[in-house]
Amino acid sequence: MRPAATISNISKPTKRRQPATDRLVRDRIIRLLRTEIEFISNKTFGTTDYALEQQVLAGHFVVAGTVSSVPRSLPAHLARLCESEMLTADQEQKLFRDMNYLKYRANVLRSRLNPHEPDVAMLEKIERFLAAAKAIRDQIIKANMRLAISVVKKFVTPRHSFDDMLSDGIYSLMQAVDKFDFDRGFRFSTYAYRAIARNAYRSIVRQQRDVVRLASDLDDLNLDSSAAHAESSLDVKTWTRLRGVLSQVMEHLDRRERLIIRCRYALGGHRKVKTFQAIAERLGVSKERVRQLEQRAMAKLRATASELDMDELLEPSYATTP
Repeated sequence: MRPAATISNISKPTKRRQPATDRLVRDRIIRLLRTEIEFISNKTFGTTDYALEQQVLAGHFVVAGTVSSVPRSLPAHLARLCESEMLTADQEQKLFRDMNYLKYRANVLRSRLNPHEPDVAMLEKIERFLAAAKAIRDQIIKANMRLAISVVKKFVTPRHSFDDMLSDGIYSLMQAVDKFDFDRGFRFSTYAYRAIARNAYRSIVRQQRDVVRLASDLDDLNLDSSAAHAESSLDVKTWTRLRGVLSQVMEHLDRRERLIIRCRYALGGHRKVKTFQAIAERLGVSKERVRQLEQRAMAKLRATASELDMDELLEPSYATTP
């Protein structure tokens, strides 16, 4: 039986529980406020583009672009990346302007948000502007995939696979889209070509530098006879063989795998162990992808070590006596 109401419990104010929807909206606002919206500003952005905004808000926003035929020589997964037609100068100018303008407007409106007084309409407007800007960005990237492929092909060598170079090239292309100033008067392809080629060259130089550093570190292991007898149970000959084996083992890894192993285990020029997130940001991939690549590299190393029979590297004369 429910207890009778009293003056004391009637007059006591009850704490109103916040609806789950309000909490979700507040969380979305806080997440948006913590996210940096980068854009290339332009003097024309002070004037509101009502036509573009109404198009986005009405849900009728469509990114310009057509699908074209691709070279038959390309593999299927690369052919899909090259289906978008290259943009004309006018199309390119408009897409870059619209993308940056929408991010500019989203940034302006974001400054008016208050997580303690959620404005759902304002939040949804900002999210639509950012979604439309992302759609434009994706279209620009797709339209320039052929350019990225043509550039990275020039840097492919037996030590630098096409897949690795293409991964770096796509990442460079994405960065170029975000940094391109459409009001400078030159085509994006000119800017992107230089950015992709420059980063590909730097990547190769950085890898060669890592190889030199690794060789230097291996040379440091070459102890003289007195130090070897005094401080280690391994003689100079054994150290030399260990260095050779390590070089052989690392040669079985591709460029990204070598980088990940060196970063994760502080080898070569890396004096501190790197986190998966730090490596992911450097390679332009997800943290989970870095974890997968590390597991693949470790499997290769274990298989190679087994094939080389590394246990036999210890000289019998220095084996531990029972």
